[in-house]
Order: sequence, then C-alpha cells, then structure tokens
Amino acid sequence: MAQERFKSRGGFILACVGAAVGLGDSLRFPGLCAKYGGGTFLLIYFVALILIGIPVLNAEIALGRKFRAGAPKCMASLNKKAEPLGWASSFNSLIVAVLYAGILGWIIAMLIKIIPLCKASTSMTHTEVTNYFFDNVSGHEFSPLIFVCLIAAWGLMYLCLRGGAGSLAKAAKFTVILPVVLLTFLAVRGLLYNNSGEAMYALFVPDFSALGDAELWLNAVGQVFFSLSVLVGIMPAYGAYLPERTNVFRDSMIIAFTDFFISVLSSVVLFTTLYGCGLQDSISQSGIMIAFMVYPAAITVVFGAGNTALNAIVGILFYLSLAMMATQSSVSMVEAVANPLSEKFSLNKKKVAGSICLIGGAISIVFATPYAAQALDIADHFANYFNILFLGIAECALIGAYAKSVNLAGEINLYTRRLKMPQKPLEISLKYLAPTALTCLLLWGIYHLIFVEGFLYGGYPVWAQAVFGWFVSLAVLSSGFVICALPLRRRKFILTKKA
Repeated sequence: MAQERFKSRGGFILACVGAAVGLGDSLRFPGLCAKYGGGTFLLIYFVALILIGIPVLNAEIALGRKFRAGAPKCMASLNKKAEPLGWASSFNSLIVAVLYAGILGWIIAMLIKIIPLCKASTSMTHTEVTNYFFDNVSGHEFSPLIFVCLIAAWGLMYLCLRGGAGSLAKAAKFTVILPVVLLTFLAVRGLLYNNSGEAMYALFVPDFSALGDAELWLNAVGQVFFSLSVLVGIMPAYGAYLPERTNVFRDSMIIAFTDFFISVLSSVVLFTTLYGCGLQDSISQSGIMIAFMVYPAAITVVFGAGNTALNAIVGILFYLSLAMMATQSSVSMVEAVANPLSEKFSLNKKKVAGSICLIGGAISIVFATPYAAQALDIADHFANYFNILFLGIAECALIGAYAKSVNLAGEINLYTRRLKMPQKPLEISLKYLAPTALTCLLLWGIYHLIFVEGFLYGGYPVWAQAVFGWFVSLAVLSSGFVICALPLRRRKFILTKKA
C-alpha cells in the first residue's frame, strides 16, 4: 500500500468526498430532514458533525497516513490484538458495497426505463406510477434486465478499482463533480416553483418542539457517522494514499463540509421538487422508497404531465447523478478490503479486486429476484446499523485510548500552520462523545428490535432475518479472526504462486 499515492491533494479530497457522498446523503438524509422537522434535524446534525464527526474523520485519515496502511494494520499498530477489528470493519464495508452495487443495478435499470415511464405516465394513475419499478422493472420474478444491469454495475466498479489510487481520483472527478452539477440544476428547477418558499421553510426553519424527541437526536447523530463513511475502513485506506506534506486537518474540514453541503443540496432538490409537484406528503425517510417510488411520480410531472420530453431529461439527469454517487461509494468500500488483503498476502491487487467483483456480482444476483427488497432491507439494517455501531464503539474506544501515546493530534497537525486540531477536545471526542453516542444508538436499536418488533425486523419471516441479517453480522464479526488465523507464510506462498 505504501507504494500508491494520490497524485494531488485535489484527487485525495475528491476521492474522500466521493466515498462519503452516497445514497445515504442524497436519499436518506433528505428523508430524515422531512421526518424530524427540517431545520431541527440540520441543527443537531451540524453540532454533532463538529463535536464528533470531524474528530473521528481526522483520526482515521491521520492513522492511515501515519502507518501507511488500511484499517486492519492501523488497528494492529495501536494494539496487536485489535487487528480482527480492522478486518471486520473492512469486510462490513464489502457487505455494504454488495448492497450498494445491487441498488446501482436498479438505478441503471431505472435510467433505462425512465423515458418509457414518462411516455406512459399520461395514461397511468398516481399509484401505478409509484409502483412502476417494483411491478414492471424489478417485478415478482427473475428480471433479466436487472441481471444485465448488475453485471454492468460491477464492471464499472472494477474499471474504477483496477488502477489503484490514480483511477480512484480520476473516477471521482466524474462521480463527484458531475452529480453536484446535475443536483444544482435540479435544485434551480425546484426553486422556480411557485411554492418553493414553502419548501424552503419546511427544510430550513427549525421546529424546536421536536427537540424533546430522543429518536431525533439519535438519528441526527447517527447520520453523521453514516454520511462521512467513517468507522468502515475507508478513510484509513485513503489516508494511506496521501501525498507528502498534506494538511490533514484542513482537508478533513473540506471533506466534512462538502459532504454536508451536498446533503443539504440533495434535500433542497427533494423538498422543492415534491412540494412543486404537490407530493410533499409522500416524502419518506426510506431511501429506496424515495428513489424508486416517490421520485418517479415527481419526475413524470415536473414540467407538467404532458411534457414528456423535458420530464424524461430531468429523470435521466437525476438517475445519472444517483448512479455516479452509488458507483463511487461502492468502489471505496471494495477498496477498503481489497488493498489490505493484497498487502497482507502479497497478492496482485488487480486480481484481488477482480475476484471480489466476481464474487460480489454473483451474490448480488439476488437483486434480480423476488427476494431483493427484503434481502436489501434486512441486510442493510444489520450491516449498516448494528455492525457499524458495534464495530464503531470498539474502534473509537481503541483510538481514544491510544491517541495520546501515538501523538494522534500531532499527526493531524503535522503540516498545519494556523488552524489546528486541539489535543484535549480530540481525545474527549474519541474516548467519550463518539463511543457514548454510538452506544446509545446501538442500545436503542436493540431495544426496538427486541421489544417493539419481537426479534422480527420489519415483520419479515424468521428465515429471511436469519439469512440476510444474523448470518451477515456473524460473518462480518468472525471475518477478522478467520483472516488473522490463516497461516500467513503458507497462504502467502500459495496465493502469490497462483497470481
């Protein structure tokens, strides 16, 4: 890993922003804003971003640069017994990458179908339009279209991965800059609606009566971790690619606030579009529902029900931006495990990335079957909630305990001039604030799963939760111990010989 570097500071920032900005920012964030009083959610999120998110982001990037390695080696460098924790975080990212790749396949399919939908929508009811994807694209049987789109998704991801840090930075120029341009266009269109002021009021004006809602605080703080893509092995890997004399603190601030800006921009697009189309009651916190049920209904009437050409153009721009963001996020998650594996076992990285893409592609075929929706919902909840929170508690506690001994603040501030990361607030955030917030989120999730849902998340059958939920968590948590138990020298010889 030490041989690879981002060629420029701009490439590093774009790659990190691309890793952070994904479907959670463009879909889930606006939905949470709608559910929790708009400005109230934004206010709490922003405070949590400053107190918790930015310190954790700085810590992970700085550790990656200090040890020139991904999460497994960084954790082992702090404490030899903590290497399995780094591997578990990396493999959890791989699980999420498979889920994101599946959604990317859906997005590509919707990109293909948006023009026919806009043409047919003039003779369809609102319910038929909102159910169009799951009735006609995904369907209730195996979908050849989605199968082909999944192959295309993984092929695209491999092209972004095969060149290492250089290709990641090049890909980010398209998968970050272009979606921002497209989202800006859609936001401007939304602001031209007569009731855009009402939409902006709903988004930005806080509802202070909601401050007493504990669930609001938990979701706002939790979204900080999810939005920044910390605690999942990505940022240490990217930190290892940093060019010499990079100002970690300054660049981390740029990454965090750019991520926040794009989240808000996505919220402006959602609020103004739905309010302008009279669909404000359809705003949901479910990203899947927003992307494949709510937005299609809005897109087909965005320039008037009969103006199918302009509506189709908006639809193409929207799903193209989603596809780019999903691609960059998925690629960064695969990178979080591909590089540590290639380094630990001295493997050819292109072949490791190719193998992961082949295996991931085979697994993601489930997205072309009738089990796709429940597999996605359950696996996403366990991997993107329970696993991240559990592993995040352990990681923050570990980093916080060793922050002083490895001079983490000094590493962050190594090339800073004026604005610096204070050591004491950094340690307080890592040792106390972040673990406490993550623990509260985890306990709330466990309580809700046991006492509210009776161990049946979403009301799904026991077999589905066992296969797509508990098995996923068990595989992730055990992966680190399995990797560390492998006979390294023999394994290294055999795999290198095959490569």
